[in-house]
Amino acid sequence: MTTFSVIMATYNRGRHILPSIQSVLRQTRQDFELLVVGDCCTDDTADVVQALASPQIRWSTLSERGGSQAFPNNAGIELARGQYIAYLGHDDLWAPDHLQALADLFGHNQQPDFVVSGTIFHGPRASNFRWVTGIFSEPDAALKHFFPPSSFGHRRDVVDRIGKWRSPKEITAPVDADFMLRAAKSGMRFVSTQRITVQKFAAGHRYLSYMSQGSDEQERMARRMARPGFDGYLASELTKAKAANTYMIMVHPDYERFEKGQLATQIATNKGIVRPNLSSLRQREVVKQDSSPKALDWSPFQAGGDWILWVGCNPRPKLLVPFKYAGKARICLHIRHVQREALTRLKLSVNGQPVVASISGVRQVGDLWNAQATFETALRKDDHTILELHLTRLQRPAGRNGIGVADIEVTPLGWRGLVAKGKRFLARSATGNRVLANLARGKRLLAKFRPAR
Repeated sequence: MTTFSVIMATYNRGRHILPSIQSVLRQTRQDFELLVVGDCCTDDTADVVQALASPQIRWSTLSERGGSQAFPNNAGIELARGQYIAYLGHDDLWAPDHLQALADLFGHNQQPDFVVSGTIFHGPRASNFRWVTGIFSEPDAALKHFFPPSSFGHRRDVVDRIGKWRSPKEITAPVDADFMLRAAKSGMRFVSTQRITVQKFAAGHRYLSYMSQGSDEQERMARRMARPGFDGYLASELTKAKAANTYMIMVHPDYERFEKGQLATQIATNKGIVRPNLSSLRQREVVKQDSSPKALDWSPFQAGGDWILWVGCNPRPKLLVPFKYAGKARICLHIRHVQREALTRLKLSVNGQPVVASISGVRQVGDLWNAQATFETALRKDDHTILELHLTRLQRPAGRNGIGVADIEVTPLGWRGLVAKGKRFLARSATGNRVLANLARGKRLLAKFRPAR
């Protein structure tokens, strides 16, 4: 009998799933099967996985999108042939000895129900963000602390005793926290390997991560893991986390104060799965900031009735433009900072293409300096446009010592913009209304007498 069934839930990860899969295939303990289960994938993930042609990998995808790892996880458990179930996120990495570390504890006489390994949560690159969890000795640790699915394995019969993973719409907690807490509250035994074997790159910590998939961070970490001295790196990261008070601080909040599905929606918004409606750009539009979650990129703050986004720990935070347009547009960002010098230049990219904005209107209002950063760029024709700021050291400290962004003005350029401007002018006058009415009448007459094709 196979010892481990490894379940990897995925959605449209494409080639970027490869570092995670390869970290499974490189395990020192090889008595496993890897079940890659798509949540009704619509991209080339199936081709990427099947091209590996590994007898240890089985691919399947759901016929309908569930929108949560809960559904692929349940499907994987039904297909599993292993004695134990382990999970790996499609953007996380295991150290080569991860399964062996789990197996060592599952093999004890007083067999645990869950074995949890240490995990480092990595923030976006250069964010200096790290959390460490999964290292504990208290028997009730799972009732207090959150451990990501990538860090734990459980006995196959756990699902028979507590039930399947549940839909996010039916519960107040995130699906992974709900699954783990149900097991802990039922009296199941959790033990820790006491060592770090998981590197987690949480998509929910990366704003719009599902709109612009990437695997640079994972590939960089995989190379680091393969080089000598990786144990020293882990020890250094553990020391830094303890010094920064980010060691074993991922505790469960009171989930009952949330509505069912509320936290799941917030996480989906962070990832860019849930986003504002996409509209056609026909005239000058102003995007007002709001309090919707934006992961580690931005912290919304309301002042005087208006929201301002203050940069978080990500030195390359993203902004979303919810308009489509077959041409160029002028974008103006209303930016804030406590130091005038931070507003002299703003470098950014639009849908991956570099842009430098011109700065104007610098003035002091209260304790803040205000300015407008303006640039021209092409928008996407059929999707949201992503702006990514490339911040200097002066611009990027977290909180109100970093840069802030208020309104975003978007104005169409080119002949489409001129037509839209003309229509607005005509619509504001009686003569204009008659002209527009005659144009519409002329279109109807032409359509009436146009020969059928």
